[in-house]
Amino acid sequence: MKPCRVIWITDEFPPEVGGTGAIAYQLSNGLAQQGLDVQVITRQTVPPSPWQERCGVVPVRRLPPAGLLKGAGWRALPLLMRYVVRLARLLMREAPQFDLVIVSGMKIIPLAAVPVCRMLGKKTIVRIESPFEILQPISSESLNTMHGPVGRLLQHALKRLQAAVLRRATCVVAISTEIAALLTRPELRHERVVKIPNAVDVERFKPVSAAAKAALRAQLGMPASKSVLVNVGRVTRSKGMLTLIAAWSEIVARYDDVLLVVLGGGRGYWDDCEDEVIEYIRTHRLQGHVQLVGPSDRVHEYLQGADLFVSPSEYEGFALTLLEALSCALPVVTTTVGEAAYVVREGRTGFLCPPKDVQALKASLEAALERRAEWPEMGREARESVRQFDLTRVSERYAELCCELVGSGAVR
Repeated sequence: MKPCRVIWITDEFPPEVGGTGAIAYQLSNGLAQQGLDVQVITRQTVPPSPWQERCGVVPVRRLPPAGLLKGAGWRALPLLMRYVVRLARLLMREAPQFDLVIVSGMKIIPLAAVPVCRMLGKKTIVRIESPFEILQPISSESLNTMHGPVGRLLQHALKRLQAAVLRRATCVVAISTEIAALLTRPELRHERVVKIPNAVDVERFKPVSAAAKAALRAQLGMPASKSVLVNVGRVTRSKGMLTLIAAWSEIVARYDDVLLVVLGGGRGYWDDCEDEVIEYIRTHRLQGHVQLVGPSDRVHEYLQGADLFVSPSEYEGFALTLLEALSCALPVVTTTVGEAAYVVREGRTGFLCPPKDVQALKASLEAALERRAEWPEMGREARESVRQFDLTRVSERYAELCCELVGSGAVR
């Protein structure tokens, strides 16, 4: 029997930096390694990437428009409409070459993928990445630029259209408990909702020996004499970076032997606060206690060399970086967003605090720093706690679901 043929459509994919793109890369390659025939369709990046290439073992094609559209308001509409038309045409043209489409996100792509696939007799899985995809079909940032009642009417109309399209998908995957709960709403209720979490490559994100850790710290400029805390993500308001830097200035006043290493950038994002963070560091004389690395393809090495992970994000679906840190045997300090409260064991694998609260974040950081002697044991428990999210296991679940939906043979 022929393997199940899958097209994975996603708005983000490497070299774009972000959790959605990273998990699409990992799972599409994971499905291919399970024996499925997988290809990826995504949007073009800025700067432009090759229109066609192979990423891992999976062929990738990129379509215009390029760049970030979130927060662009009315300017994004004609670009998105052309994108939807291109996707629809591509799926109709290549109908004989696939059995099933997996869509990352429910905002725009399903508007083309689900109706076209139903018309062609193909199966669709819509993978919902964030509760805000359900609550805000048009982001609040874009809506703020759409002044007047027309923007609100468009929001309402799009919400109803998305709900109607979602109900016609073959299957909906919720990556978190919060998303699964939202999908019980009458207007969204679907006969087949499957909860499958995000995944982590436990072989790439793993702890290293003391000697290897010391070598990494020397190589990455992380002093052996300080406790190193790492943050991975965008330097943006929604990722809580202004909250973190404000709390950090108070932490440094009490603890001199700490260093915060920030991986990622903010420029080009709708809620960029990178310049504000740099200015805050300068005016509060934090240069000796904060290291801004920028975007990096060595995230696993920074996590392996660090002592503690911190994530002050204001909202998440299921933060991939949280799993990666835990998999590297790092205790974490994180906000109670997404699945964090279900994944982190308070006081055992990390410390939780509410988002957008400087003093609460400061208190959690202090609680962690007061227990530095326990970090190795907390890290060992953290590593064990994420084995259920192992990439191979999660890929198997997706492969089994795909093959069941299309009536294909068992995965290998």
